[in-house]
Amino acid sequence: MRFATVAAALAAVLVAGCDTFSSKKETAPPPAPAVQQPPPIKQEEATPRYKAELRTELAAGYFERGQYDVALEELGEAVKFDPTYPKLYSIYGLVYAELGDDAKAEANFRRALDLAPSDSEIRGNWGWYLCTHGKARESIAEFEAALRNPLYKTPEIALINAGKCSAQIGDSAAADQYFRRALVMKPGNPVAAYNLALLSYRENKLEQSRALMRFVMTQNPPPPEALYLGMCVERKLGDKQAETSYVTQIRNRYPNSAEARAIAGNCE
Repeated sequence: MRFATVAAALAAVLVAGCDTFSSKKETAPPPAPAVQQPPPIKQEEATPRYKAELRTELAAGYFERGQYDVALEELGEAVKFDPTYPKLYSIYGLVYAELGDDAKAEANFRRALDLAPSDSEIRGNWGWYLCTHGKARESIAEFEAALRNPLYKTPEIALINAGKCSAQIGDSAAADQYFRRALVMKPGNPVAAYNLALLSYRENKLEQSRALMRFVMTQNPPPPEALYLGMCVERKLGDKQAETSYVTQIRNRYPNSAEARAIAGNCE
């Protein structure tokens, strides 16, 4: 079956906020009095920690784009500014994990945890590393530790990853609960919805899986594994029109994908 059990980014190293807005036209309020903004920090005035943070953020961005060599260069600069900044070692761990250097990955994760044992982001990254390196059972404790921090900005990420890792060790009940908790934290989260839809499909809860697909399809564009899951759900439910819609999207958007090649096969 062409379903991806590992979707989305490995870790939330950078989090962007969203502004809410209203579609109703309203009378504009009187302009607020101008507030003088503080001058930008000059390079020579920035603290070593601040410079390390900036370099680490750059490295995280390069990591997410798969530019691992540039990420390592930025991390090398971050270390020069402040070798005690914990998050840089967490990103080092992620980069080395992707490069297949497990010894360096683990050493950097442990260094990060030594410096900041209560940092939820670091705990979550370490948990994901364990899960993807044959230690899924041990990873759950790391996600739980991350979730115990009331200041954790993105708990839904740890919940989703805990759900994936629980499913990996065959604990469907725990996986179901983790995904549902993620949806409570972030209603309509497409990654949580996809994983719960996949879990429901495998348990033959087809109507539930279909209902969850409406959240999955909010991704723009939906990834091929999501479209394939939707196709299989509709095929098993006998809705030819809906199945054809998914098939068309797979072929048009991902003509060279494994999912496109698997369309004619049997959905397991």
